[in-house]
Amino acid sequence: MLPFPFDVSLFMFFVYGLIGWVVEVIYYGITEGKFINRGFLNGPLCPVYGIGFYCVIWFFLPVMDSFPMLFFGSAIVCTTVELLAGVILYAIFRLRWWDYSNYRLNFHGFICLRFSIYWGIACSLGMNILHPAVLKIATHIPKYVLIGVLGVLSLLTIVDIIVTVTAIIGFNEKVRLLSSMSGGIRKYSDKLGSSIYGTVDTIKTKTGPAIEITQNDYVEFRETFASHRKAEKELAKKNRAEERALIAKYASEGRQGIVNTSKAAVHAVKNKMPEMKLALRIRSSREDENAESIRVLQQHYSDMLGMDSDEELFEDAV
Repeated sequence: MLPFPFDVSLFMFFVYGLIGWVVEVIYYGITEGKFINRGFLNGPLCPVYGIGFYCVIWFFLPVMDSFPMLFFGSAIVCTTVELLAGVILYAIFRLRWWDYSNYRLNFHGFICLRFSIYWGIACSLGMNILHPAVLKIATHIPKYVLIGVLGVLSLLTIVDIIVTVTAIIGFNEKVRLLSSMSGGIRKYSDKLGSSIYGTVDTIKTKTGPAIEITQNDYVEFRETFASHRKAEKELAKKNRAEERALIAKYASEGRQGIVNTSKAAVHAVKNKMPEMKLALRIRSSREDENAESIRVLQQHYSDMLGMDSDEELFEDAV
């Protein structure tokens, strides 16, 4: 089942096909510097755009709030449509209406990664900006007017397909009416495309100097920024070296201070060892009959070693 009534769906196909054709004219007008009628048909319509974008609406309208799903899904669906169209046209007519062989990551020139990304971006924006407007227009056009317009567009498209196919195989040279129709449709399409390209070229010409100045300013900014970044890195490297030298100095001085303090403590202990040994001997002879003499000596060594009482001095000897 189609997501919209058939008449609304057909209206969307024509609108998106026309917009796709305009986008092609603008894109190649900017990149190639001239007007190129990129459509398969003589008229201003790119069916690949109409079919591709409508398939995106069909499949991804329920998840359009999820940008990753919409982006990657659009890229896959539209790239698939583009591949099928390219293969079918080449199989029938042995002609290519587009060729991506010069682009990286392409598949036989029919599709490439760059334009798949373009599809994803364009459809993601179109679903949120273009589609609501087109749907609103389609639903507000009176039914009989919409059917009448679609009937005329469908007839012109069918004729254009017939004329285009006969022109490709050369049959229209034998039928003057078809040749005249083909020339008329192509003339109208080229006139519309030239008008669009003229507008693009005028904008490009007028904005060219400003763009060139902006580009030059940007190049100057990048060079200045790179120079400043290099100077900052060199200064930071110098500062880090100075900081590491200071840390090494402080560490060395700290280690030397600890060594000196330890040596002083060991020396003090060594100086007091004889008195401590004598005190221990006195402690072990506490039961000697010269008890009073021992008490006096204990008091003497306690005062000398900085102890508050003789118990602290001899408590480890028990």
